[in-house]
Amino acid sequence: MNRTREMIFMGIGILTGFTLCGPAAQAATILTASPSSQTFYLNGQQIALTAFEIGGNNYVKLRDIGQAVDFAVDYDGNTNSVYINSGLPYQKEVAPSAQPVQPTPAPSVTPAPSTAGGYTISTDHWSREDFSQQANPSVFTATYDRALYNTIRQTLVDGGPGSTPAYTMVSKADYSAVKKLLGRMDSTRWLEHYVPKDFTNYWQYLDYFAVGVKTPEQYQAALSYIQPVVTQASQLGSDHAKVESLHDYLCSLMAYDLNAVADIAQIFSSHGNELKGACGDYTRAFNYLCAAANIPSFTVRSTDHSWNMVYADGRWLHVDVSADDLHQSKNALLVETYSRHTDISPDATAFLKELLVPGSTR
Repeated sequence: MNRTREMIFMGIGILTGFTLCGPAAQAATILTASPSSQTFYLNGQQIALTAFEIGGNNYVKLRDIGQAVDFAVDYDGNTNSVYINSGLPYQKEVAPSAQPVQPTPAPSVTPAPSTAGGYTISTDHWSREDFSQQANPSVFTATYDRALYNTIRQTLVDGGPGSTPAYTMVSKADYSAVKKLLGRMDSTRWLEHYVPKDFTNYWQYLDYFAVGVKTPEQYQAALSYIQPVVTQASQLGSDHAKVESLHDYLCSLMAYDLNAVADIAQIFSSHGNELKGACGDYTRAFNYLCAAANIPSFTVRSTDHSWNMVYADGRWLHVDVSADDLHQSKNALLVETYSRHTDISPDATAFLKELLVPGSTR
């Protein structure tokens, strides 16, 4: 056994003894957990480990340590035992054989989190109501399921997580996909993973996932800047006319440049010349405009491009402002199909349509 492993196993022994005996065991029910910003190093090189601060100590998953140091970790459900073998290399948990994805059933009624003496949960998902019953059931998959839908939808309806947020569990394997899903809805506000600060038993539910809302401070000035344009567009008779007006406005502010970068605060402010930006900058800016005008919109991506999906006059339609600006046309304005690029996440796209407008794809 090398020196690194010796130190790891000594630390595990001390940590296990501390956790399972004496005052620590008695205090477990009142300890709170929060994400840790601690930096970890292995053989002098910084490594990324998901850690949680509990009672002034940093806790990480044993499997994550095994993967970093390369030793085997196994669990015997029959004896409720964890086994560590330094003579064997780390192996990922074997996932069950893939089965055809069936429509997920509606979540059962579960007890609401307790807020007396801190935020405490007793089950793996909760929402005020089953919002997913309003959605087209065909959009639900193993990753984008009903519990996740309820978690995000309640935040959208309430405008924030509130004191009792809806929540679900998102595994490490699905975390990146769910974070990207939230990022595709960035507009006048951002949706992000949220964990209550007074979460008393986070250590029992490390995959906990609620959704918070953040409005960047620099966005306030941009919102004031576009208000006259949004007000004028809102007075038009149809969603098609409103979207076209916002499309033309953004084209007047920007010029396409694959190598340029422009953010919301720059785009929606006074500048003498058109501001150069790439497709992603156009897409974020158009989501921002649509949100300000109460028009549902989100980002769609191919392997090398991004554009918008907009709900107008009862239909989801494609809008590619950067392409139209580049070619001085309106060939990609509110079109039903978009063969020029292929959506790399169609399942997430279908889920997003139902999140923003329940029942819109039935």
